[in-house]
Amino acid sequence: MAMRELANKRLSENLKQSIKYLTLVFNDFFILALIFLFGALMFWYAQAMKTIPNNLWFYKPLVGIILFLPLLTGHLVTLIKDADMQFLFTQDEKMEDYLRPMYRYSLILPFILEFLVAGILFPFATVKAGISVWGYILMIITMLSLKDDQLIIEKRNLYFGKKIDFWVSCLLALAVAILAAYSQTGALVISICGMFIEPNFQPMFGKRMNVKKFFDWRYAVDSEKARKDRVYSIFSMFTDVSEKQVTIKRRKYLDFLLPKNLGKENPNSFLYRRSLLRNPEYLNLLVRMTAFAVLISFLVQDWKWALGLSALVVFLTVYQLLPMATEFDGNIMYRVYPISTEHRGRSLVKVLNSALFLQWGIISVFWLIILPINLNVFEAIAGLFVFVWVLTVAYLPYKVKTNKK
Repeated sequence: MAMRELANKRLSENLKQSIKYLTLVFNDFFILALIFLFGALMFWYAQAMKTIPNNLWFYKPLVGIILFLPLLTGHLVTLIKDADMQFLFTQDEKMEDYLRPMYRYSLILPFILEFLVAGILFPFATVKAGISVWGYILMIITMLSLKDDQLIIEKRNLYFGKKIDFWVSCLLALAVAILAAYSQTGALVISICGMFIEPNFQPMFGKRMNVKKFFDWRYAVDSEKARKDRVYSIFSMFTDVSEKQVTIKRRKYLDFLLPKNLGKENPNSFLYRRSLLRNPEYLNLLVRMTAFAVLISFLVQDWKWALGLSALVVFLTVYQLLPMATEFDGNIMYRVYPISTEHRGRSLVKVLNSALFLQWGIISVFWLIILPINLNVFEAIAGLFVFVWVLTVAYLPYKVKTNKK
């Protein structure tokens, strides 16, 4: 099989896998949350455009920094596997044919995000920052060229020789992005020059780059594993990912959340509480959803929107923590030990209740910090408390009982 055909076959399989998980990620609840978040962001954006002054000194570099952010996404996709070190190690000279479609595929996500961010930022850049429409278009082209340069560097890092860290290329790209806010033509020339650099020489760094002859298989395999793990980590925030290897470990700094008297805990409560604090899937979900609620509250700066959107986030947190109900069903040691499963649903509800009220407390504290202090804020805190209480008393016990069946 030709190397290009192998690449296209793997890309097709990877696309099918991504679509499978994306359909689970973008479920009805998440789409609803995105709609509310986008609406809140646009509402805040429209109100801010009416009040903020024009042509402050930091507007232009701010535009460059925001347009740079999509460049942090989209590492080079190679889909190289461990077995390739044995079965393809003689194909070093043909790896360029294999990487060419991979390189084009890797450009899709950052380009889409760049156009999306550029469209949202357009009114601020042209009206408040004073950048001309033509200059703004040149800035977008510059950003796309910089991403192309980053992937060229990542592709050459796959060969033996001098390797350039991704974050070094990001810092250089950030510098060019800020320059683009002041001199669009100059920054565009710099970024385009990077697209046509001589294969064995990189003038931007002043050192010889990698000769495309000896492929560094170990580096390529490790890089692809790290990239896949990042992707699976994002998917695992919303659904179970069988391909992801989960590392469960003790976090001593969270031990204060555990009961001091172990005699008051039954085995199920003991397991569920530690699973929530030590399983990165559940812990990261709780932390990120709480941070998400705080972020949208900061963006909307209105207690009614903050209350409604935070309630939605809390509900989504509950919904995504429900798989804990069957977490130990496949554990043989759980079945061997004489642990009663009759009331384990109550134990899970008790653990999740503690997590939800902790989330409510953190959100409430941040409301007192980021929102104007008045009676309405305290009403919102009380309203969110009532909502959490209803979830823990009515919704959560019913769903846990349903999930056990």
